[in-house]
Amino acid sequence: MTPMFESRTGASTVRYQPDSSHFRVAVIGLGNAGHTLHLPALAGMTSATVVGAVDPDASRRERAASTWKVPVFAEFDEMLREAKPNIVVIGTPPDSHFDYCLRSFEAGAHVICEKPFTSSIDEANQVIDAAAAANRRIALNHEFREMPIFRALRDAASRDGRDVVFAQVWQLMDLPPWAEPGWRGQMLRRTLYEAGVHLVDFLMALFGERPVSVTASVSSCGVRESESDAVALCTLEFSRGRLAQIIQNRLCKGETQYFEVRAETKDASLRASFGGRARITAGLHRSTTPHLRVDYGVSGMAWEETGNQRRPLGRNPKEPGMIATRNVFERTLDAFARGTLPPATGEDGGDVLEVIAAAYHSASTGRRVELDGDEMKGLSGMHMGALREATV
Repeated sequence: MTPMFESRTGASTVRYQPDSSHFRVAVIGLGNAGHTLHLPALAGMTSATVVGAVDPDASRRERAASTWKVPVFAEFDEMLREAKPNIVVIGTPPDSHFDYCLRSFEAGAHVICEKPFTSSIDEANQVIDAAAAANRRIALNHEFREMPIFRALRDAASRDGRDVVFAQVWQLMDLPPWAEPGWRGQMLRRTLYEAGVHLVDFLMALFGERPVSVTASVSSCGVRESESDAVALCTLEFSRGRLAQIIQNRLCKGETQYFEVRAETKDASLRASFGGRARITAGLHRSTTPHLRVDYGVSGMAWEETGNQRRPLGRNPKEPGMIATRNVFERTLDAFARGTLPPATGEDGGDVLEVIAAAYHSASTGRRVELDGDEMKGLSGMHMGALREATV
């Protein structure tokens, strides 16, 4: 059983040495995540002080210094020497996470790492072992499961003994992997690994367990000859035959739907829609009772359905990603202080990587992959998110 699932009943159990220090936080990576999520989230917290922000790009450093009034550094080691943080938030591209985690532990800091956790299952295991050897903690910023609408759906799914029997998550947008700017567009396995990590983690949190097996297909659907996962279709089988389905379509010419969820329980259907929703519908079909319904959520909303009857569950505030990140940071630092489990542990991040590796393997072999089967042993070194060759 992984910490994610133990935490449902034992999150308050002291498992590690408590750390009562005032938290001195450094942020490495001042791109989109660092500037729009990490630094503004930390700015609203009283339990921590930002002592350093690192990026090799001078314009990003200048932006962080002027906007957030934090000390900035061009070099990670220089920051470690001068700022002496005891928490490092890693928001760099995923192939650098392994190295920054190890260097942070060596400097005596706990780590909150962005996802995907690392480039392989082996690397994830090495980071977890290194944290234990250094008596440091490793946590992840899986903020989507803590976003207000998704948190409300998860709470509704487990209320009064409810049980999710089937779930669907989907992501639709006109942004194929080869059109992505920056480092994301250089990945061979990009869509399921770098963006699908949100969907996989949410499903595992929703079902409260690691899947039994994975079946998947990925394709560019004839739009491009080179290898790509522009479209990814995955089926996760959980205990007792319960199923979940993931659809990622980066070739969609219709409206963008960044993160949609439908979860079926025995008595209701639970829905969440992230990214804004404004819609008027009228039930005039033979299969529905006539009705008029207005849906509005500027940053996303969640609701419960029974037939055409709806009950609101929650709406996102403005800047929902930053608010969710602050929630994860506050709960993580509190867990470090108390010696308890954070919302998302390194082990949780490793479990997500196992599902994604199994999905890519299933897509390449056409076989169902059991996560506890011998076949998984050969996938521990799979380098997910590998960069394309220069000639591609």
